[in-house]
Order: sequence, then structure tokens, then C-alpha cells
Amino acid sequence: MVAGISSPRLKARTVPVSALDAPLRDEMYALFARYYADTERERFERDLSDKDEVILLEDAAHGTLQGFSTLKLVTLPGEDGRACRAMYSGDTVIARGYWGQSALGLEFLKRLWWRKVQRPLEPLYWFLISKGYKTYLLMANNFPVHHPRYEAPTPPGTQRLLDALATQAFGQHYSAADGLIRFPRPLGRVREDVAPISEEEAASNPRIRFFAERNPTWMEGTELACLAEMTFLLPLAYGWKGMLKRLRR
Repeated sequence: MVAGISSPRLKARTVPVSALDAPLRDEMYALFARYYADTERERFERDLSDKDEVILLEDAAHGTLQGFSTLKLVTLPGEDGRACRAMYSGDTVIARGYWGQSALGLEFLKRLWWRKVQRPLEPLYWFLISKGYKTYLLMANNFPVHHPRYEAPTPPGTQRLLDALATQAFGQHYSAADGLIRFPRPLGRVREDVAPISEEEAASNPRIRFFAERNPTWMEGTELACLAEMTFLLPLAYGWKGMLKRLRR
């Protein structure tokens, strides 16, 4: 970075899907197709229409779209009789020049927090599917309670909930035997030059290695079903982690 020139920063805002106009939808699809292969506009629009909200990531200085993530709240009956809610993350992309920033994570945490406050006695989870290690790390690095994970096997009750969510969303394409979602044909593979996993990364980072082992065909568009728990203490842990990062700089 040149002295005196700051790197571009992101700002995030969440809007209902119904608020997206045609030009913005065009921008979203163009950005998505830049980083994912096997994309189709019709499928993209169908998936978008099935979601509730979209987190828009824009350049803080110029307001140009640089990323987004689609969200949908789903509900299942829990084993103890209480409803279990989960925020499902759909299509997500961030332009390369903005990787590593916290805007998406903070905005998503705010949305989860708001849902938790609305019904504090009901369990709340983040349900995501990952065909790239960066998405998996976004969960694993920030949510203390997440599954699957290399540190420990998934508890039976959590696994049943994850299986139920994945089956409800993807039907026969989901395999409870290995936790993977396989489609008859690829539906948006990560492009080869976007987020490859090097031998060095896999050797040095156990979470990246675990993802590659659990989802060995991720390059073909195979998705790993994941679940993380939202708690009232999570924002405090997230803030403490961010403060430690700043102190180390």
C-alpha cells in the first residue's frame, strides 16, 4: 500500500429482497458470476426471490456494490418442544480487493442478535452451506459453538437438527452420511483462481485441512452443511476478539 493512501473499506446495510430494483439485481448477478462458474441468471433470481433479506456491501467512499449475502429465516420444531430457528445464508460474494474486512461479519451478527432478542427463549442458529473454505472459516473463526469441526464430533442432537435443516432445504441432494450436498450438475462452483487451497495452507491451518477432508470435491460445487449457535454472549466475544486484533497491529 502506498504511504498516505488508505485501502478501500466496506460499509454494510441490510434491505428486504423486495427493495432490490432491477439495476441493483443486475450488479449483484454480474459480481456473483465474476467469482462463480456455472451460474444462470434465472436460477440466481429464483434463489434470491426465496430469501427474506440481503446484506449489501458497498465501498464506503463511493457507494459502489462490492459484495452481498442473502438471508432467510427458517423454523423447525425442536426435540424439547420449543421451536428452533436458523438464519440460512444463501449466495455470498465479496470482491477480491475487500477480502478480510469485518463489515459482513458485523452486519450479519447484528441481524442474528436482533432475531435472538425478539425471541430470547428459542434456540437460534446460523445454517450455512460451504463450497469454499473462506465461507467455512467465517463461521469457524467467529462462532465458538459450530459444527462440523475438527476439535470434536458433532453431538447427536445437533446432527439431527443439521440433517433436518439440510433435508428440508435440499431434499435428496443432501446426504446425512457425510453431510454433503451434491447436485446433479454444478450450481455455482468457486472459480479455480478465486480461493484455491494450497498444501501449505492445509498443513498450517487445521480448519482449512478439516474442510478439505470433509468436502474433498468442493471444487466441483459440492457443499458442506454447517451449523453454528447464536448466543447472547457471542457479540461480546466477537468484540473482544476484534480488540485483540487491533492491539496486535
